[in-house]
Amino acid sequence: MSKPVFVCVPGASHSPMIYEPLRNILSFHGYTTVPLALPSVGGNPPTYDFREDVQAIRNLVTQIVDSGADVILVLHGYGGLPGAEALQGLGRDERNQRGLRGGVVRLVFIMSYMALEGFQGSPRGDVSSMFPYMRCNIQASISTIKPADAISVFYNDMSIPQAEYYASQLLPQSLGVFWSRTSYAAWRYIPSTYILCARDQSMSLSYGEMILKAAQDSRPNMVDSVERCDAGHCVMLSQPDWTANMLRRAAGERV
Repeated sequence: MSKPVFVCVPGASHSPMIYEPLRNILSFHGYTTVPLALPSVGGNPPTYDFREDVQAIRNLVTQIVDSGADVILVLHGYGGLPGAEALQGLGRDERNQRGLRGGVVRLVFIMSYMALEGFQGSPRGDVSSMFPYMRCNIQASISTIKPADAISVFYNDMSIPQAEYYASQLLPQSLGVFWSRTSYAAWRYIPSTYILCARDQSMSLSYGEMILKAAQDSRPNMVDSVERCDAGHCVMLSQPDWTANMLRRAAGERV
């Protein structure tokens, strides 16, 4: 049986490059990994809301599953919002019922939003609930992050040179995505794993646990696996071997 394809969605302000170390390890073990660039990250002009991200994810996943392949969708940080929104009708069970091969077999949320239907971070134009490290420019409709703040909140478990490099690669983020309202929660219908990172200074462990509990307490849900690690927000960079093994377990391997 062929191995699933990992489609990897980055979080806010991050490009697909954060998945490159992981991609190399998974390739060694026979997996194809396809990182996705979100239109809301570095877009000029900024996207109005998260709909372009949703469509980009849906288009890529549809292309892969229509080839007959199975997909595991990896979602980091903000990426969980458009990722869970994008998959209606793309789960393998749903597609099999329509006589189609391939489909999404699992979602992996890495310190990511696992939102219920109707979730909206804040009303349009309101930045009062944004994370304190986000430098919000309402007129330009973007947020940016100072490199020093990024090192503290995203890369606090890496060497200084490595952290400085990745902080220098961050891109402006559309604010509109955080004012979007969700309407679909794919984790209700597709088996899902949640990854909690104990040293995350961006979302914080307690915030991730709150997100997870809200989903687990909601019915129906298919959150059937939770893994913990002693890492910061970007575990795929600071602990790529651990992350690769976790994803191999998500694919059904015993590692």
